[in-house]
Amino acid sequence: MGRDLKEAFFRLDGAWASFELMSIRKRDDYLKPFRVLKCKIDDQVDFQAVDESRSSTEASVLIEIFGEEELVAATGRGPVHAVDNAMRKVLERHYPQLSEVRLEEFDVRLLNTGEVPEDDEPGFAAPVRVLGIFTDGRERWGTVGVAEDILQASVECIIDGLEWKLRGEHKH
Repeated sequence: MGRDLKEAFFRLDGAWASFELMSIRKRDDYLKPFRVLKCKIDDQVDFQAVDESRSSTEASVLIEIFGEEELVAATGRGPVHAVDNAMRKVLERHYPQLSEVRLEEFDVRLLNTGEVPEDDEPGFAAPVRVLGIFTDGRERWGTVGVAEDILQASVECIIDGLEWKLRGEHKH
């Protein structure tokens, strides 16, 4: 087993839904239920505010669904929650069953590659793995996002979590 394959399995550890989605997406007959085209996140932390109102986050998401692009914004308790809320504003209108999906666990890990670029400190340019465990009340599944940017990895994880629920849907 090559190093790249071992690394891919390591990154997918606990995220079998993402692993299966990779295979499903390669099929000629697979229709992607939606595509996230862009994400913008505005996160502000006020360290002088009381704990409950310390953080305010707004996310805007551009999604392609059924050949149309929709831009939507939402707020949340942090960037991941704000992106999830924005995506759901569009997706739950078309796929009401997504309202059943809940993120139960969210784990972020820094993947140490052992290589540190000359200008960077250890950890700052390392890939991040985000593992999400989702449920719809009947089934549980894990997904993963991997990127050098924690927000990109988080969005990839959420996309897989929602797309897993929609696998097999052919509304296009």
